[in-house]
Amino acid sequence: MKKNKKITERINYNRIINGYCLICKQYGKLTKDHVPPKGSVTITKREQRTISESHPDIFDNIKGLPTFRASTFKTICRDCNSTLLSQFDKEICAVTKSITSKVKDYFTLANKIYPYIEVPFDSKKFTRGMTGHILSASSIKACLSPIPDSPFFSPLRDYVSGKTATFEDTHDIYYWFYPHTTHISAQGLAFFNEGHICECSLLHFFPIAFLITLKGQGTFPAHAQRLKLNDEKIRFHMSVYNISFSSFPFVELKGNQMLAFNDEFTCISYPIKND
Repeated sequence: MKKNKKITERINYNRIINGYCLICKQYGKLTKDHVPPKGSVTITKREQRTISESHPDIFDNIKGLPTFRASTFKTICRDCNSTLLSQFDKEICAVTKSITSKVKDYFTLANKIYPYIEVPFDSKKFTRGMTGHILSASSIKACLSPIPDSPFFSPLRDYVSGKTATFEDTHDIYYWFYPHTTHISAQGLAFFNEGHICECSLLHFFPIAFLITLKGQGTFPAHAQRLKLNDEKIRFHMSVYNISFSSFPFVELKGNQMLAFNDEFTCISYPIKND
């Protein structure tokens, strides 16, 4: 007799009509944001669940929520979704497609002289778009009450909406090559390492891992690059030496390292086979 599986908690996180937008903070009707944005990933049948639900000990007892392309988060208003973020999604899609093409070329070349690939991009459009989707990849519980100010999220909202011209006064952004088909989004993580606590939020999907930390407080993989607004190209270190850290901070913890997070502010989606 088959055991009935528990449905993922993710099923509860889109059941909302009106709430406070996690970008502009205005109250009204909320719309579904695709994370990653449409066009930046291959259309595949997928399942989504929270990070804790992906643990091997309970994975088989949880039924994932079906989805296509990406996870959806009903946390931002129509204007912020269709007017604001959509203008940046074109840049995200163009950049990820260019990176994917370069990655394929890199791994098919017999003689690799340098372990790097790079593609041109519009730094401001790309970072505003990626940051906007990280803001939206949240729990609907955050939309039920007026959005409070916070040192981490308030400056990011101002940057995405165009109220400020830079994120660099308050935050650092790091990125690296992400070789996996699993998408990961998470907010408000706390990573403890060697006595240092780093608060961060992230969005990982092939081919890029994108991590936001408070300025000067970041903990990140050794092969990560810090993104600057005056950058004209994204540059990846393609060595497989640090591949075990590509899903950072969801990696094996060693020594006195610790990772703390609220599960409802995390999401993974992964490809599944057609029936």
